[in-house]
Amino acid sequence: MIRFRLSIKGLYLLFYNCYDFKRCEKVVETSEKEEEVEEKEKIEKYRKAGHIAARIRKKLNKLVKVGTPVIEICNRVETLIKELGGSPAFPCNVSINNVAAHYTSPPNDETVLEDNSIVKVDFGVHIDGFIADTAITFDLNSGFEKLKEAAEEALRVAIENIKAGVKTNEIGKLIHEKIKEYGYKPIRDLSGHLLDEYSLHGAKIIPNIALPHGETIEVGEVYAVETFASTGSGTVHEKPYAYIYRVLPVRIPVRLLSSRKLLKIASERFKGLPFAERWLVKEVPAIKLAIRELTSKGILYKYHVLADERESMVAQAEHTIIVTEDGCEVTTSTKGEEL
Repeated sequence: MIRFRLSIKGLYLLFYNCYDFKRCEKVVETSEKEEEVEEKEKIEKYRKAGHIAARIRKKLNKLVKVGTPVIEICNRVETLIKELGGSPAFPCNVSINNVAAHYTSPPNDETVLEDNSIVKVDFGVHIDGFIADTAITFDLNSGFEKLKEAAEEALRVAIENIKAGVKTNEIGKLIHEKIKEYGYKPIRDLSGHLLDEYSLHGAKIIPNIALPHGETIEVGEVYAVETFASTGSGTVHEKPYAYIYRVLPVRIPVRLLSSRKLLKIASERFKGLPFAERWLVKEVPAIKLAIRELTSKGILYKYHVLADERESMVAQAEHTIIVTEDGCEVTTSTKGEEL
């Protein structure tokens, strides 16, 4: 038998190292538990945001009527978000006919919903930066009910097939095929997108068209899945005007006091999320001059209104989902609602 002897110092070091190792184990275990709690809290915030969005979706039928001013819809949706305990993740979009995205009312907007039109209402809710993004199309006697159905069916098929391990381009192919079945074109420039804390557009997209390559969808990821069906070319162009902006993470000196004020308010209040000119028009003097300076210096990003060709019609459908092992959880629909 081999024997060995330990000095008092050696015994102390042995005990200390053993204790320190156990302490490290406890630190790791505590850290893992904290991460698990944080993840659960994050998911609950996504769900809460989705629940608010789902409640508002149900109220839209009463708002979207022929003769309703667009600014009334925008203001009402954004007010409801706040009353229900959330914050707008971006300005409410009300896009009419061939306009596909990014139209929100400017200050004093006089646009009114007209008969024979197709109207998309797209809005977002966030709870501490965790976002729900959803959209619904309304047919105001346009004669394009099938176009609306095409977008909704494409969304339903996409959601039914999303689960961990599936590639984003596989979902895009299903969307493309379903819209084509109806005789329409998917809009190739617009897509579903990964959501993150205070971030509307993450690193991954879910396209509206079939692509040769895609990213793997993973458990716990949150996506805004949105589909666009068009009677036109299936591509969008930028209109010369924009009413939605976002502060970019750059540090460039500005000259105008109004520019500094706008930048301070937008940075602190919206934390990188988009905002509308009309939200700040009463707080920022000479807001148009401020916007002009900040956009010219590359400090503000402009969301130009996006539209397909003239005389075309575009329909949109969108829900937010949380990816699971064997499917996904839709956060923005109420129980029993048809997807």
